[in-house]
Amino acid sequence: MWPAADGPHRLLADRDVDAAVNAIVLPLDETFEARLDAARRFWRALKGRRTGPPYGALPQQTKHRHMLNLRTLDARQSGATHRQIAETLLSRDPIDPRDWRDHHLRHKVRAILRRADRLVAGGYRDLLTYPHSRRRIDRS
Repeated sequence: MWPAADGPHRLLADRDVDAAVNAIVLPLDETFEARLDAARRFWRALKGRRTGPPYGALPQQTKHRHMLNLRTLDARQSGATHRQIAETLLSRDPIDPRDWRDHHLRHKVRAILRRADRLVAGGYRDLLTYPHSRRRIDRS
């Protein structure tokens, strides 16, 4: 076990290899990129450098979009109308009922709810394999 700032890591060392040779062996499999990034972060930590974000970390904008998806879904399940959701989550000003039919936020709320429904229907599992698509992994 190697204690790192972001939690302990398990390392496997081959005792039969000459100690003067420092190497990391990585299998060329579906997770090669993640392993390569882990090796890079390990090397940077050994050298006293900042390791940086781990491979596959969700970008901040994506995190905010998922939070908005879930908040919108929660509001709909609590009985809020689409206009109430738009006023609360997306607008600073109240939306007049007569303007709602053609309001740009009406379409945005509907799109957000479609994304939220896809997440609930199983799309959330894509977050587990980000940045790789689950569909691409399932085909191999």
